[in-house]
Amino acid sequence: MQRDKEYITKKITDKIDSLHDKKYIKPLLFIKENIDLYNEYELCYLIDNIDSCERTKFVPDLLRQVYIKTGILKDNENIFKGFISILKDNFDINSNIVEVGGGLFPTLGEMISAEQVDGTVTVYDPRLYKDDRTNPKLILKKERFDENTDVTGADILVGFMPCEATEFLIRKACQNKKDFLVALCEGGHFDYDYDWFDEEAWRESMFYIAKRGIEDGKMGRFEKTDLKDYDDPYPVIFNKKL
Repeated sequence: MQRDKEYITKKITDKIDSLHDKKYIKPLLFIKENIDLYNEYELCYLIDNIDSCERTKFVPDLLRQVYIKTGILKDNENIFKGFISILKDNFDINSNIVEVGGGLFPTLGEMISAEQVDGTVTVYDPRLYKDDRTNPKLILKKERFDENTDVTGADILVGFMPCEATEFLIRKACQNKKDFLVALCEGGHFDYDYDWFDEEAWRESMFYIAKRGIEDGKMGRFEKTDLKDYDDPYPVIFNKKL
């Protein structure tokens, strides 16, 4: 492990030396400070692609969270801003909100909580990093969100590309007549319990499950929008109250 850390540390140093834009030094030092939170593949990816936002606004969540934590992402490039705008346009943000698949750092949950006057945000992710800060309105659950998760106290379930947890989120929301908002990812997930291969078929399946659940639960109508202003090609779906 020490040898791996030495390799990653040297890789970070070499990357800093080769940077054209020195604003990326701060994210690289952040990665170095939090080296134990990532696996080697993730570390290499982050270091090699640290300047990805120069090419597109749509960067992977792992990298986006580092940008946000280090303050280098402009508001008009922060796709979470766009997602929160959709949330505010269609629902009451001052509600008890559950975020599914918050990632390593609860950056989206923190941003939603910062805009609330009332209500709470509860973030679920099995890899969630819980620091020493105390915010009674931001509740961090370092666990998986699945069919057994209790959402009794929630008003809205949200997820920004929660991958294989997307179906759990939609089904759980509709079964409990909770509003929901979810930004879909590329789909085609595969693991031992989740065996979708075709991306388009997966998204169409999520549409069907959402439409059927909304209809059965009398939760309004199925709505679909997008975040293409942030270079995101995938849809955002939610129930629209009538």
